[in-house]
Amino acid sequence: MEQESEYSVLLVEDEPDAAKLVQYILSKGSAPRLAIDWTPDLHSGLERLAARDFDAVLLDLNLPDSTGFDTFARVRQQTAEGAVIVLTSQEDEALALQAVRSGADEYLIKSDIRDRYLAQRIRYAIERKRLSRQTAMTPVHKGKIFGFIGAKGGVGTTTLVLNLAAALAKAGESVMAVELIPDYGSFAAHLRRTPLWNSSTLLKTAADAITREQLESCLADVGCGFRALFGPQRPEDYSDLTPEHARAVLRNAATLADFTLVDLPASFAPYTTEVVLHAAFMTLVMERDWLGLHSGLAKLPLLKSAGARDSAFAIALVNKTPHVEMLPEPEFARQLGCGVLAAIPAAGDLLAANYGPEPVVLNRPDAAYSECIYEMANRFSADPVRLLRF
Repeated sequence: MEQESEYSVLLVEDEPDAAKLVQYILSKGSAPRLAIDWTPDLHSGLERLAARDFDAVLLDLNLPDSTGFDTFARVRQQTAEGAVIVLTSQEDEALALQAVRSGADEYLIKSDIRDRYLAQRIRYAIERKRLSRQTAMTPVHKGKIFGFIGAKGGVGTTTLVLNLAAALAKAGESVMAVELIPDYGSFAAHLRRTPLWNSSTLLKTAADAITREQLESCLADVGCGFRALFGPQRPEDYSDLTPEHARAVLRNAATLADFTLVDLPASFAPYTTEVVLHAAFMTLVMERDWLGLHSGLAKLPLLKSAGARDSAFAIALVNKTPHVEMLPEPEFARQLGCGVLAAIPAAGDLLAANYGPEPVVLNRPDAAYSECIYEMANRFSADPVRLLRF
């Protein structure tokens, strides 16, 4: 293998002009440098792969001596450790997706070759492949999944999930936060991050083909002690999130962290049931006023019908408006017939002023809001989860 300062890439492309363009673009990239070896057909490409190892193969699927999916299959068989990146035209994108579902590490549309991020995408494909090999050799453990859903939109479920993830991580737990949503995800805005990969990458793969290695390659270390799977960021990445895909994500997530916190949209979807069934504990987040109570009463039957168990379900009360008369916690417990996990104090000004990428619990650990979140983390760490007593 090449040294860390240089990645070796085999380009299998029959069009000389296209090959020269790729070589030119990659020659202008920053370290680690990409050293390109070009061959115009599959036969000579397989010979190169037999003679030496490459960190990555850039592969045109339509070559003079091979076309279509068979081209990928023969290269994938020849190189088990290197990343295979498929080059395809816009009209052959379905073929490229088939290759991804069968083990390709990335695909690139040829019209995007002029993209200045070409080198970056190749480097990340190489690193994801290396990470997947390392992950395959690490022991598999079974962590717990905790689901969070708002009684209605705008109650602050995402803020709660991210702060709780940071609090659990600070206590020494391995933590993953998952934004399980079919369209725009707000983890990126909350954490001031622009993720290179998100859940839409997984949705391009058949549900039964998603592996823990693929999931881990899509996780981002957000610098707060935990990793996160971001939701889609661009309209073109939005797609239906099926129960089968949700099941695959949850199944693999449980093998990668002690605690997986799943942030669900308030709207109830078929895949929500998968989270309810897989979760060790479900939390319904609601505002501590009459509107919150009524929205909670409306959402509760849906969660119950999805399989939420009385012993593994509670509510978290959020006070978003400090000067509005709040209902007492026991009243919520009585009317909903379930326990209360936390009564989170108002922190609107504190959250609005938190301009940094870190959650409030890390920036202002002494605030009443943060103290409540840390106490909530302690309750989640107990087995069974401890609830408030009245």
